[in-house]
Amino acid sequence: MRPLKRGMRGREVVDLQTRLSALGYELGNRGIDGVFGPATELAVRQFQRDLGLLADGIVGEITWRELVESGYRPGDRLLYLRQPPFRGADVMELQRMLNDLGFDPGAVNGLFDGRTVRAVREFQRNTGLEADGVVDYEVFRTLRTLAAQSLGTHPYPDKNGGYFPDDLFSGMIVVDAAHGGEDAGHVAASGLRESDLNLAVALELEKVLPAQEVLLTRRYDEHIALSDRAFLANTSRAKMIISIHHGWHPTPAASGTATYYFERLGYHSHRGRMAAAYIQRGVSRALGTVDIGEFGRSYEILRETNIPAVQVEPLHISNPDELRLAEEPSYPARVAEAIAGALELYASRDRSFIAAR
Repeated sequence: MRPLKRGMRGREVVDLQTRLSALGYELGNRGIDGVFGPATELAVRQFQRDLGLLADGIVGEITWRELVESGYRPGDRLLYLRQPPFRGADVMELQRMLNDLGFDPGAVNGLFDGRTVRAVREFQRNTGLEADGVVDYEVFRTLRTLAAQSLGTHPYPDKNGGYFPDDLFSGMIVVDAAHGGEDAGHVAASGLRESDLNLAVALELEKVLPAQEVLLTRRYDEHIALSDRAFLANTSRAKMIISIHHGWHPTPAASGTATYYFERLGYHSHRGRMAAAYIQRGVSRALGTVDIGEFGRSYEILRETNIPAVQVEPLHISNPDELRLAEEPSYPARVAEAIAGALELYASRDRSFIAAR
């Protein structure tokens, strides 16, 4: 689809406005008029903020898909395991209710995946329903009845305080070098491509991570779809995925390190959040950059993976000073060693490391 943005008009904009209005977003006095004006842009930005997306006011493929998925209501359709999985607001509500009743569906991410199916089957067995993992109106009706008797939706309790109960490094860790191929990501004023810098850091990280096995989503300058990256991580039996990005901002003065974990509509990944805090401290201290902080987002690589995921942006290549740092030959190894060191402290539960900012 072509991106929809301010100044456009027509039937596509009417469709957009109709979906926004149905979700409760205000469109101003003119309402659904087929004109992408300031009120529609404001509604799009608010929708994006609510779902943890980049709030740029432009309706691209990801924002449009989220709008469509948000329109599904519990019981509107039959849910069962398939590839690609069903996704939408109805799946998220299913996961929320299962979560609330103590049936762990994994991440409340709106994806009807294998872990959600296992939780559904467990629920069906406990309530006398056919344990086939298929969700129809009857399953939702039973869930509503039982959920109404609970204290309200809350994140599934994490007994380990955001840490792994076993050795993080006893299994596999996936390292994702974002972008690649025709998708260069951001391109700095000097011509440095974000995709190349991401790959350089990922290759160094493969060398120093003390995990039993490290799996890279790419080793070369090639394009790999986000869905394929997530599928690789989900089917690899890995314990965690770390996605390497670099920041960019139209204002050159913007600078610093930021790290992200999965969060969406009140749910967040406990382990992702804790690991992000360690990586954020480790990278910003090693590089001497501004510690912007760790934030919950619903970025695709965070949402699509069913294991703890962290996306790190060590610095802004749009900032002249940080660009010079990124172009130093030792930079990829410095970032990799900082990430690996931070994860070692995370694995050992060294709380003093993240206590001091």
